[in-house]
Amino acid sequence: MEKRLSRIGRVVAVCSAKGGVGKTLCTTVAGVTLAGAGRKVGILDLDFQGSTAHLFLGVSPSLPKEDKGILPLAVTDNLCLASAAMFAGNRALPLRGPEISDAILELFAVTQWGAQDLLLIDMPPGIGEEVLDLARMVPRLEALVVSTPSAASTAVVERLLSFLVEMKVSVCGVVANMVRGDAASVQALARRFRVPWAGAVDFDPGLEQALGSPSLLQRSAAAAALAAALKGVGL
Repeated sequence: MEKRLSRIGRVVAVCSAKGGVGKTLCTTVAGVTLAGAGRKVGILDLDFQGSTAHLFLGVSPSLPKEDKGILPLAVTDNLCLASAAMFAGNRALPLRGPEISDAILELFAVTQWGAQDLLLIDMPPGIGEEVLDLARMVPRLEALVVSTPSAASTAVVERLLSFLVEMKVSVCGVVANMVRGDAASVQALARRFRVPWAGAVDFDPGLEQALGSPSLLQRSAAAAALAAALKGVGL
C-alpha cells in the first residue's frame, strides 16, 4: 500500500455516517472540477455494495488493464477511477467484515495509481470496516465530511466527527450538501469539533441531467459551489 500511494500528494476520504447525503456526487464533481483545473486526480470507489461513481462519470466498469498491477480507468486526461464495479459489474457483492478488509487491501496493493496530486476515496455510509481500516492502514488519511442540513443527517454525522477526532484522523473540511436555505446546523458541527468549515452546496435541480457527463458536471452550479468550498479548505 505504501508503495502504491508513494506518488500521491494527498489521500482524502469523502465520508458521511448518513446515506443519501451526496458523497458520491461530491467525490465525482470534486474530481472533475479539480482535474479540469489541471490537477492530477484519482477516484477510488470503496462503496462495495453501492458502487456508483462510474455512473456519475459515464465510465463503463469493464475489467481493468494490467501492467504490474491493475490500471485505473481513464475518465479524462487528468482523472482516473478504480472501483470494485470493475470486477463485479452489476452483480451483488455481499461481503462480511474480514472479506471487506481483504478487498480493501487488495485494491490498494494492486492498483497502479502512478503520480497523482490527489486521491479521492468515495466511502460507503456508516462507520464500518472501510473507515476503521483506512484510519489504521493510511496514517496520512484526511477526511472530507459531507452532511445535509437535516436533523437526521447532522445527528449521525456528529457521531462520525466524534469518531474521527478520537481516532486522530485529520478532518480537512465539512461540507453542507443539497442545501435548500440554511446550512447553519452543519456549520455548527464544524465549530463544535473545531474542524474547518468548507462551505455549502445548494441543491441543484439540473444535476440529474448532468450525470454521466464529466463536462456537464464540471459546468454545473454545484461544481462551482464545491470548487469554492474545496479551495477554502486548501484542496
